[in-house]
Amino acid sequence: MSAVAVVTGGSGGLGRAVCDALAARGHMVVSWSRSDGVDVGDEASVEQAASRLSRLDVLVNNASLLVMNEVANMSADEWDACLRTGLRGPFLCSRAAFRLMEPGSAIVNVSSLSGVQGAEKFPRMGAYVAAKSGLAGLTEVLAVEGRGRGIRVNAISPGSIDTPMSALAGVPGAKLDPVEVARVIAWLASPESAPLTGANLRMDP
Repeated sequence: MSAVAVVTGGSGGLGRAVCDALAARGHMVVSWSRSDGVDVGDEASVEQAASRLSRLDVLVNNASLLVMNEVANMSADEWDACLRTGLRGPFLCSRAAFRLMEPGSAIVNVSSLSGVQGAEKFPRMGAYVAAKSGLAGLTEVLAVEGRGRGIRVNAISPGSIDTPMSALAGVPGAKLDPVEVARVIAWLASPESAPLTGANLRMDP
């Protein structure tokens, strides 16, 4: 039976490239996104989606939301929306994955250079930076808790990627190719990267 991979936010941008990369490695890929009828920030929606799986070998927490606004002008609802998708979502999906996964499975969290300490930060991205910074920390905790279960958990922190979200952010400079980033994510999800766990790979353009 083919290994099963779930990619959150798999309907566009980097997510679509990740789905393609995992499918090329022989995975049966399932996308969890709003356009697929799954809201990763909603507990009931995630649990219902997980109940439809008989097994889960790979989870890629890729879904995120970018609301451009300075912290001084940002509403609490805008802040909460970013963290709901970008941090609550990975928590809910990883919790569901831990309950389904067998030893040898893997989780890859798509963080960001924005969440790396010391990396350049840009204005109007405060909530996004907070979500990605939190996701980097969550990765480390999940890696520790996953060791006894035989589940590896790693993260990747790319810089700006040539996607619609990057165009919205308007960050200057070179852009990474989504296909190249997806290739690294697929490697982290594969046994080829074992025994690596708890890592956060920085990927500069």
